[in-house]
Amino acid sequence: MKKQFRHFAVSGVFLLVMVAGLAAPLAAQDTVPLPVRKVVLYKNGMGYFEHLGRIRDAQSVEISLPSSQLNDVLKSLTVLDLGRGQVTSVTYDSAAPLDRQLRELPINLRKAGSLVGFLNQIIGAGVEVRAPGGVVAGKIMGADLRTRSKGPNSTTQVIELSIFTAGGEMRIVELESAGGLRFTESSMARNIGRYLDLVNNENQRDIRRLKIQTVGKGQRNLFVSYTAEAPICKTTYRIVIDPGKSTLLQGWAIVDNTTPMDWTNVELSLVAGAPVSFIQNLSQPVYGRRPVVPLPQGVQVTPQTHEGTIGALSKTAGGVGSGVGGGVAGGRFRDADSKNELRRMRSSTARAPMADAEMMAPPPPASRPALGEAIRQQGRSNATGRALGEQFEYKLSQPVTIGKNQSALLPILQSSVEAEKVSLYNLSNGGRRPLLAVWLKNTSGATLDAGAFTVIDSNAFAGEGLTETIQPGESRLLSYALDLGVEITTNRGSEQKRVERVVINRGVMRMHRKVVEKRTYTIRNNADKLRSVVLEHALRGKWKLVETPKPAESSANYYRFKVAAKPKATTEFVVKEESPQETAYSLNSITPEQISLWVREKSINPVIERALRPLVAKKAEIVDLNRKIAALTQEEKEIFNDQNRIRNNLNRLKRTPEEARLRQRYINQMDSQENRLGALRVERDRLEAARATAQRQLEEMLQNLSFDRAL
Repeated sequence: MKKQFRHFAVSGVFLLVMVAGLAAPLAAQDTVPLPVRKVVLYKNGMGYFEHLGRIRDAQSVEISLPSSQLNDVLKSLTVLDLGRGQVTSVTYDSAAPLDRQLRELPINLRKAGSLVGFLNQIIGAGVEVRAPGGVVAGKIMGADLRTRSKGPNSTTQVIELSIFTAGGEMRIVELESAGGLRFTESSMARNIGRYLDLVNNENQRDIRRLKIQTVGKGQRNLFVSYTAEAPICKTTYRIVIDPGKSTLLQGWAIVDNTTPMDWTNVELSLVAGAPVSFIQNLSQPVYGRRPVVPLPQGVQVTPQTHEGTIGALSKTAGGVGSGVGGGVAGGRFRDADSKNELRRMRSSTARAPMADAEMMAPPPPASRPALGEAIRQQGRSNATGRALGEQFEYKLSQPVTIGKNQSALLPILQSSVEAEKVSLYNLSNGGRRPLLAVWLKNTSGATLDAGAFTVIDSNAFAGEGLTETIQPGESRLLSYALDLGVEITTNRGSEQKRVERVVINRGVMRMHRKVVEKRTYTIRNNADKLRSVVLEHALRGKWKLVETPKPAESSANYYRFKVAAKPKATTEFVVKEESPQETAYSLNSITPEQISLWVREKSINPVIERALRPLVAKKAEIVDLNRKIAALTQEEKEIFNDQNRIRNNLNRLKRTPEEARLRQRYINQMDSQENRLGALRVERDRLEAARATAQRQLEEMLQNLSFDRAL
């Protein structure tokens, strides 16, 4: 029975077992471990592993690994027979997905949900029930859940099983009182047992086995490499500050071996980089979806058409080499070292374990150096660094031994770097106290990976912090404590300068002036020593520094000004910035009062004033014409209203002599009004023509007036 393996998170390398490939039966073959020789750990949680060992003749090697690691290994496994032999195959035990295996069984306990549901699912199965009155044998007809009364206000539920006996009798048995139920059909019992085994295997941490089969003669080396999930390597740093001495940077790496195999004298490298890695379910069989086709009703042959051939099939096929391989990111043999490395492995024999280092007796207490001095005396680090494309590798100079399920703190860097102790102040952080920081420039030549750091100042713990990745030559501020000896306050003021430039074009006047903002940092150094204070001042897009010392450096969001604060003294540092401001005015809407105000404020000069006065005069002329036209229009409206009144009065008059005189009077009045309306129409036409001419002249003046004048 094949087992269904459950994926679970386990990191690291795997147990490799070599099986003797002699002509003896399989059970008689001996197995020897294939030791780990090289480990490369990446920051993305992946590891590259190399194994090297001796095989003889047609020997096979078996690799045991957790199911969760099989996909990574299948994606990256490389096997090389470094002698005259050949790798013929790599096989592993496969299993169909659990759901597919369960579908092959006639029962479904998950779908049943309860014992009653299960019994109703297997109606017709043969059973024997040991009831109080004797054994009841037959086939299951069904099961029901019944509620029984046990007394006042008390009920219970029992399962009643209906059985059809061989004698044609239907018996009802309460399972609560039955002594047991046995299936009389062996196939049913096997199906239930298999179902439970499959589910149980899914819940266990099972092991997959890869068998590497080789053919050849004599002893030779077998090389195996692969990538697999591994714990992320953590990096920590020590920054040692001593007066009068260069700053020392020491780096340590925390490496975890969570694998089932000891790493004994392995070549260990740590890579600061994040190559792309992913999980692909290669170990599970993949089944395609097929359509369901109904059975034919009879033999009926219908005409068919087939597509024509576009191109001939290729007559060449890809060859298969002697190794089984996959791409290994960053861990394969690199460049010119590959031939030498392969030659070394072909000729090497099993490595002898390194001799243990002698244990040094601790020095007497009186001769122990101070903490910072002791760190400096460590000399060079135990690792060499070099760039690998866009990544950086720390390769430990000496072999490393880390037992299974153990961790190690390994020195990877020790270098003097350019650094300065400063007090870092940023207004956005709030408060008046700056932070103590190390202004470090990475002159170590190595890429400093992100991690925690501890500062040792004058042989004492001074604080700790975090850093992001620092590239070679890059500077970074690393804060680690609050500076209680310095207090900083700020004050901001702003002013608006007069107009510096006037631009007139297409009827729009734009006045350009600058807004100046000044922020004063008041630094009080209460300490006994000179403080180097770094002020982080926000960098804003359209603002430029004026009358301000050049910043020591700038980041994406801040200027960084370096200020020397004398002991027991107060120091002021002023940051002055200006930003351009533009105000636009439509020349068609300006007034004489505005021009007079601009002249008084010196926002315009006499030349601009002389250019604007004709525009204002022409606009005043148009306004006066509009006023006159409006007055004529109003007079016309009043005459029209009076004529309507007269017409109403005429309609009410009778034919008497007295009313005849009044009628004549109204007629004479309307005649006079008609004469006035004619004169008004002539005058209004004249004024409207004059207004149109003035408006056209104003538009021409606006379009023709164009200059750019600095004040």
